[in-house]
Amino acid sequence: MTGDGHDRPADRTGGGGRGGRGGAGGDGTGGTRPRPGDIGRLPGPLLRHRAERRPQTVPALPYPSAARTGTAGCSFAELDRRARAVAARLGTLLQPGSRVMLAYPEGPDLAGAFYGCLYAGMAAIPMVLPAPGATGPVGRAVGRIAPDLVLTGADTWTPLAVDRSRTQVLEADGRRVAGDPVWRLAQNWRPVGVLRSAPAYHRYHDDGAAGGRLEPAMSHADLADVTGELAQAVRLGTDEENVGWIAAVHGVEDAVWRILLPVRVTV
Repeated sequence: MTGDGHDRPADRTGGGGRGGRGGAGGDGTGGTRPRPGDIGRLPGPLLRHRAERRPQTVPALPYPSAARTGTAGCSFAELDRRARAVAARLGTLLQPGSRVMLAYPEGPDLAGAFYGCLYAGMAAIPMVLPAPGATGPVGRAVGRIAPDLVLTGADTWTPLAVDRSRTQVLEADGRRVAGDPVWRLAQNWRPVGVLRSAPAYHRYHDDGAAGGRLEPAMSHADLADVTGELAQAVRLGTDEENVGWIAAVHGVEDAVWRILLPVRVTV
């Protein structure tokens, strides 16, 4: 987990994908060290903090479309529960630092899987589906970048065109993860310490039959820095389109900033 535990080091690959902006100083609390003007919490620990302090509050953005995307009505407690369940299962299958593809449409399942990767100290590669059954690009992307595992929804697991003799595919949603109840797995989760510089997120560009490319990893600190800048923009009254433009300039795709930013700005 990216935060208050320090059971195992998860920074296996060195600096983050944005020039090591986050640094690597550990302080015995999961590798996070507050800096001047910084709350000192990476995205994973921040969700844990929100879930402990305001469990029933629903993170949201001050824009009309916010209810249809991002965390999609999940309370902090529910989003944290989903994340702990995903992280607990991933921790039994993969080492920290592994790359996990997320094949979901936007919504709470994608949000829970993304935070689950952060909690587990693994790098998320979202493949955001336009609809639950629109899985065509996923098999192609798996063949190109060879993730260690694919997480997807229960309604997508069966038609997902992935060679399962080569790549594990697990179903994970708000009820079950790989067949186990979310509530039970969430209770079994144990924190994993993650350095600020550990890889957290890769953006994948699908160019269809012509190919695809995976961008260098952004670290946990990179994500914290970007969401901090976006939160400041929101406080200054920046509209939704321009917040999305700022995120894109920093290399964060639309679905991801809509997952991270509500947790940052909702208190």
